Amino acid sequence: MSSSFFQEQSLNWESLQPQLSYTEQPTQPLDFWALQPNITNALSLFLRNPNRSLMVLKADDQIDYAALLMPLVRKMLPQVRSIFGVNYIVEQGDSFSFPRIVVEPAKSLEDNFAASGEVLSALYCDQFQLFGSVKVHPGSQDIQLHPGLVHRANGGVLILSASTLLAQFDLWQRLKHILQTKRFDWYSAHPFKTLSCEIPSYPLDVKVIVLGNRTELATLGELEENLYNFADYAEIESYLSVTDIDEQKNWVSYVQGVAEENQLALDFSALNKLYQFLVRESENRFLINASPAILKNILLNTATLAQKTSLSAVDFEAFFQQQRLQHGFLKEQTYADILNEQVYVETAGEIVGQINGLSVIEYPGTPVVFGEPSRISCVVQFGEGEVVDVERKNELAGNLHGKGMMIAQACLSNILELPSQLPFSASLVFEQSYGEIDGDSASLAIFCVLVSALAELPLPQHIAVTGSIDQFGLVHAVGGVNDKIEGFFTICQRRGLTGKQGVIIPATTIQQLSLSDEVVSAVKNGEFFIFPVEDIYQTCELIFQRDLLEENQIYEDSKTPISRLIQRRIDFRAEPPKKGLFNFFR
Repeated sequence: MSSSFFQEQSLNWESLQPQLSYTEQPTQPLDFWALQPNITNALSLFLRNPNRSLMVLKADDQIDYAALLMPLVRKMLPQVRSIFGVNYIVEQGDSFSFPRIVVEPAKSLEDNFAASGEVLSALYCDQFQLFGSVKVHPGSQDIQLHPGLVHRANGGVLILSASTLLAQFDLWQRLKHILQTKRFDWYSAHPFKTLSCEIPSYPLDVKVIVLGNRTELATLGELEENLYNFADYAEIESYLSVTDIDEQKNWVSYVQGVAEENQLALDFSALNKLYQFLVRESENRFLINASPAILKNILLNTATLAQKTSLSAVDFEAFFQQQRLQHGFLKEQTYADILNEQVYVETAGEIVGQINGLSVIEYPGTPVVFGEPSRISCVVQFGEGEVVDVERKNELAGNLHGKGMMIAQACLSNILELPSQLPFSASLVFEQSYGEIDGDSASLAIFCVLVSALAELPLPQHIAVTGSIDQFGLVHAVGGVNDKIEGFFTICQRRGLTGKQGVIIPATTIQQLSLSDEVVSAVKNGEFFIFPVEDIYQTCELIFQRDLLEENQIYEDSKTPISRLIQRRIDFRAEPPKKGLFNFFR
């Protein structure tokens, strides 16, 4: 394959990194809630509705969001100064009588169970902190009543964590009763002891917001089947859309606001580099992480590393590089194994039935995620049409991998209109893979290596492949495409770039691309290539330099369609051997 062919088929270097379309400095910074209109509208409706007392709010960074929610809720609550709650008058008993407790409406905030409609937050609490306590002096037997969070938030809002309610589910049952009856009743904390005297209940009207991530809320919903019959639901959106100019302007204004809060200044190049980093995390140029905690962490770490308050793209790039080095030990050991040929991955030449697939490696207990090429091989023999997935046979692959393998096999039979029973059996394996693998992102590579083995066509080892396919041959998006490309590029670069190496990716993943400056520079100089494909026909034309299916034209021997080559092998196998005198004596 010539370099001109590569240039024609590959992506331009300018498309490998996203760029902000909005290039002006914002006139006014925006706070976080300005980017969350859905949640602010839902909160406003919830707080104004007297018939709803519980809101379940999906929030990933609960500590940060709780701190941001409190001033927002205070601002939304009616600014009416009222006194809620009651005053408990305790008449202590003696050796001849029990204590007597009388309740009266609160007249001032000095009363023991009076409240002013506060907004309170408690992401962890026990039953005494939440519901108050009854304390009895061990000697005099005097009684003291202490208010809890629900009493102090009477007439206001209480923000709790779903994890606390799940860990102490009896808290949820009692809280639900209070919210539904709008009344507080006293109970003994000991399951086998009653209260030392009767304590009157009283009306309590509090609104509760429960924060939790999706897993926690799903668990709560399973334990409380009717949860959403009496609870409102809303989400603090984890990702922001930056599709158009206005959305990008809002995001830039928000970032500038966070920077100003931390006495930092960013130029436009810094904003663009930050945007590119967030695209890598979201794998979507039009949707980036909105977490205030993540943004603040990046800004402060960059400023700390640069030791200055005015930041540019160079400073952010230095921080990102430092973070890669900090997390890079396991990645470097993996690449060293390949470069030292402890793990065999070829990046030059052509081999039948062998292809470089791309995978993403994750190590439990670490934030390490990186791309790694893996050799996929296929051996074809005369047989009964079985395609053996060695990984699946040995229980080293998950269901999604098995699904991708079967789709690749079905796609080949469908596209080439092969007989239901092939006269060949194939064995497919991820070579030198000793851990569990899963996902269908290797199904395009599996299709190519199966075709190569059946047609006896060599595959270029300087091209790595990732992508999932359907039964009709369309190539679909996969995850981790940036890490996969950079993983194969790193191996090729350290062995020496030849100007032929590259990666085949689904065309639908172009919007995920936010590659490192090294890869962009290599593509710009014609040393590395990235080929987008939409279907298996484009893939085969690119990787085999010939058509997959036969068309109405005359072909040279070197361009014989793949389908004809496979059919020849099938016909040869189907023909009975000719018997002659020599065969008789043998």
